Amino acid sequence: MKHIIVSLFCILNLCSCTYMNHASIQAEYARIQAADPGQVNLKHMLDRETYFVIGQTIDKNVSYSNLPLAVAAYSSKFKPHERVDTMYFAGAGTHFGLNLPEGDYQLLVYADRDNNRVFDRTEVVGQKAISLNQTSSSERVLDRINIQLTSPQQVDWADAISMQKLVEPQQSLYFPAGSIRSLDDPIFAENMAILGMYDPASFLEKSPIMFYALEEDLRFKIPVVFVHGVGGSPRAFEPIIKQLDRERYKPWFFYYPSGGDLDQLAEFFNRIYLSGEVVNLGEMPMIIIAHSMGGLIVREALNKYDDSQKENQVSLFVTIATPFGGHPAAASGEKHGLIVLPSWRDVNPDNRFIKELFHTSLPQTIEHQLLYAYDNPTTLKIRKNSDGVVPLSSQLRLEAQQQATGQLGFESSHTGILKNEEMIGHIFERMDRVKSFYPDSHLEVWRSGGYDVKLSEDYSQISQHIIHTQGKYWMAISNGTLKPFFPEQERFLRVIKGEEPPKYEVVKDWLRFLEEYPEL
Repeated sequence: MKHIIVSLFCILNLCSCTYMNHASIQAEYARIQAADPGQVNLKHMLDRETYFVIGQTIDKNVSYSNLPLAVAAYSSKFKPHERVDTMYFAGAGTHFGLNLPEGDYQLLVYADRDNNRVFDRTEVVGQKAISLNQTSSSERVLDRINIQLTSPQQVDWADAISMQKLVEPQQSLYFPAGSIRSLDDPIFAENMAILGMYDPASFLEKSPIMFYALEEDLRFKIPVVFVHGVGGSPRAFEPIIKQLDRERYKPWFFYYPSGGDLDQLAEFFNRIYLSGEVVNLGEMPMIIIAHSMGGLIVREALNKYDDSQKENQVSLFVTIATPFGGHPAAASGEKHGLIVLPSWRDVNPDNRFIKELFHTSLPQTIEHQLLYAYDNPTTLKIRKNSDGVVPLSSQLRLEAQQQATGQLGFESSHTGILKNEEMIGHIFERMDRVKSFYPDSHLEVWRSGGYDVKLSEDYSQISQHIIHTQGKYWMAISNGTLKPFFPEQERFLRVIKGEEPPKYEVVKDWLRFLEEYPEL
């Protein structure tokens, strides 16, 4: 009888029109692959593994800073020079992301030099060969792929690529192009989130980066990384974001295809947010708030965390209604489902991912607040104690309780808890205890902003941004109103006094600014 009830639960949750539609699509992928094999087709099949490739274009001569660019991955595994994935962006120096099946690839970077919105074989400005396999990247994430840009070359076998008609993404001085979005951006819509469940490859073609922010970076703010659950998006955290002190905190979002492999997503989270190699926070602490399955991804990522000097410092980790013990319906869904999502397979309580989730204890420097929900509003109770989706026994897995700094329950449903004012208040109370790297006296000046002055184009974009948004803080250090409190600031002050030469362009621009505006 219990087996029938669990199977019924799976049917109620999975056999929707969306599920059946994507089951049909997966069957079509399998049919095509059997008749006409290809890497493009293969990357969309849920039962096949793919790799994440993270890289950056390097433009030493600043030749392509204002041109549309594209990076394309070509494979000859099944057919000659098959273009498997393409990412479009503006300006060199930004990061790119590709999603590719196992195999050997030639990466080409194109620059639309004639501005005709077509990347052709004469506009190749960078190349790199890579191999994706268990030996080259056992975690199925290959990062730090730098491609040096050179003068244009002709690659005879390369195809002409028409630029996609997309809304031009907001450019950023510090983040990849397209990272800065508002919560009402279409990329965070429900249809995109559902696509991430059932077709991760298509999701990644539309949203190739998994780092998003609401504003340009300001280093004095503490980053708060929000991680959604299955079928979710950054919009799920809107009730919290609306009340967040934006003078003190900067919201970041790990927006990922929630049908994907959790081990791989955890490795990706680790590389971007924890390692310090992509996002480097120095001494500034980080806060992570994860809902539902997002908590599993972050917890596995923290198994890879050494709490070393080079890594970013995680001070507070909040999990909300996370199924630490897996989901009891996943086993039946894996056995009887028309398609099996990799993430659904991973939350099976009998699978390795859940069994080994707590094989490493959290560092003592990380405070883990385990928040759980226990209101089940449904009439038909599949289990007595749950939040309507995740059993309470899973949220309160013994190892999770043992390693948590604190735990607190809220009478809310699985998604309703994100709107619970008591829960939000509790999170903010714990966040208040995370101390910024900067002393309070310094933060007060940071928040006063910059100078509303017109600067010539000779100033770099970063210099203009700093003067306009942070100038008063730089001035306070320069004139001695604030005392330096770490070595880099002490060196900066010596440069201001003429005791050392400036190393960086932004400091040279600042010295020029001081000469041009002595009254400030």
